[in-house]
Amino acid sequence: MQFEHVTCPHCGMLCDDLSVQVDNLSLNIQNVKHSQCQQAFADASFDDSQLPTPLINGKSAELSQAIEKAANLLKTSSQPLISGLIADIQSCREAMALGDKVGGVVDHANGAGLRNGTAVMQRIGEVKTTLAEVRNRADCVVLIGAGVLKRFPRFAERILTPEKTLGNENSRKKKIYILDINADDGHAKEQNLQHAIYLHLKMPRLESVVYKLQEIVTKPKESFTEIDEPTRQLMELHDTISSSDYTTFVWAGAEFDSNTAQHTIQALTETIKQLMRTQRCVGLPMGGSKGEITANQVATWQSGVALPVAFMSGVPVHDPVRYDGMNMLANQEADCLVWVATYNSGDQPPPTEVPTIVLGHPKMKCERATVYIPTGIPGIDCRGLACRSDGVATLPLRKLRNSSLPAASDILLEITQSI
Repeated sequence: MQFEHVTCPHCGMLCDDLSVQVDNLSLNIQNVKHSQCQQAFADASFDDSQLPTPLINGKSAELSQAIEKAANLLKTSSQPLISGLIADIQSCREAMALGDKVGGVVDHANGAGLRNGTAVMQRIGEVKTTLAEVRNRADCVVLIGAGVLKRFPRFAERILTPEKTLGNENSRKKKIYILDINADDGHAKEQNLQHAIYLHLKMPRLESVVYKLQEIVTKPKESFTEIDEPTRQLMELHDTISSSDYTTFVWAGAEFDSNTAQHTIQALTETIKQLMRTQRCVGLPMGGSKGEITANQVATWQSGVALPVAFMSGVPVHDPVRYDGMNMLANQEADCLVWVATYNSGDQPPPTEVPTIVLGHPKMKCERATVYIPTGIPGIDCRGLACRSDGVATLPLRKLRNSSLPAASDILLEITQSI
């Protein structure tokens, strides 16, 4: 059976133009050739004989038994952690309800990275744009690192060089710059960006590029007495930005060193704000390929605060340091882990000694989990909704096949009702 206009849940862009052929339980994208997109759907394909069953301590069990075991583990837990949240809106809603019921902490698997941008916004504000604005209005786009193209394989096709836009001649023929410290521009070539200007900057780290660009933007030219090659290249870029009508800086926070990412994002934000004094200049942070944006939006809607959310006191409490999920596990501050990861088989729970309840992708290897319940994949086995990387659009995920796999949201609801 052929499905048209399918939304892909495996990337923060949520491209909604896929044509997918479904043969029994196998899926194949017909109109997109990017290997990452193809692999995501191949990961979801299997035959009837491969349908997994729930496991309790590595042994096959009935679904009702697995739900009962999970509920009993949570009943006896004093501070459980509900994490992963690599899932659709309804699953994240049910995860929040479960956290409220058991008095636990709810946080995303990539919560620490998500909060780098949030912290900068809280301190100094930000000037962000949307995918549609970059596609239709921007006439100059600066990518901080070619890794953006790798993480979002259709970014060039859909946003930078689309066949049709609502913009003018300048926005249709964007000036595209890729700043990186590596000489290999294979990602640009793969995405058919022949006219993009790839600046190979001989600097120690990608963060160094950001700080040097900030210095060039904020200081007068005459203050630079000695100009090396990277500085000269970035000065020329600054001149191009100054003569453009609408410049957008694009980055993926995951490309930065996790220990300094917050400082790097702040430097980028301050650079944009400085440029905004004289011309239109905005930022487009890219993320959400693990459902971070969806989970954070749901937490804000449901509780009034962003992730992480703690319910031990009976009301939602947000403390990004105290309730960082991965730190809680590392410091043995959680005595039970509920891990929800429905999109990719590789999104396994972190190793931990505490009892672990996994609601996950049907190909996930979870023999070590105390309870493993294979769930349907939103956008393939069950309907759902997901939030796009820029946070301004929520897209529908369709059901493409009949696999008998339950939705993670339904299992979470049953566990909550059993406690």
